[in-house]
Amino acid sequence: MSSVHSTVVSAALVVLMLASGNAAAAPKAAVDDTAKLAAAALPMKADAVERLYANRTWLWDKNGAGYFSENKHGRKRFVAQTRTSHGEGDWYVTSGGELCMRALWTAKNDRGTGAITCFLHRERDGVVYQRPSLGGQWYIFRNNPVRKGDGVRKLVKGDRVNNEL
Repeated sequence: MSSVHSTVVSAALVVLMLASGNAAAAPKAAVDDTAKLAAAALPMKADAVERLYANRTWLWDKNGAGYFSENKHGRKRFVAQTRTSHGEGDWYVTSGGELCMRALWTAKNDRGTGAITCFLHRERDGVVYQRPSLGGQWYIFRNNPVRKGDGVRKLVKGDRVNNEL
């Protein structure tokens, strides 16, 4: 498939994840303040990002979910399901606090298309900031202490993709 189609699929995945609530529209001043706080924070270490996602499902509102499995040998698999597509592949983290999902996405009327979607994570004083690697605004993914609307609450233990969707 074309790279344009891969970009569209990757962008659609980012939109689905961001629509899950934690990146809701905020006043410009709040967005600017969050960006400044994120800039002052440090990139999360790879093992901290792994602990955040490993063997959890990231619920994307009513639009789907992605499951980040990790077995005892360190193999990391990613599987996702939305209303219109299914993705399978792997996931990895970098020392710069980046979480990436590399998956082959298929839809009812389309052959598979590969896409890599990544998110950056920074942390300061227990507050985790997140944003898509390909742009987008920084937002608070986890407050300290965790609040009701935090995006981290959409990371639930276990496989909700294969078991429930």
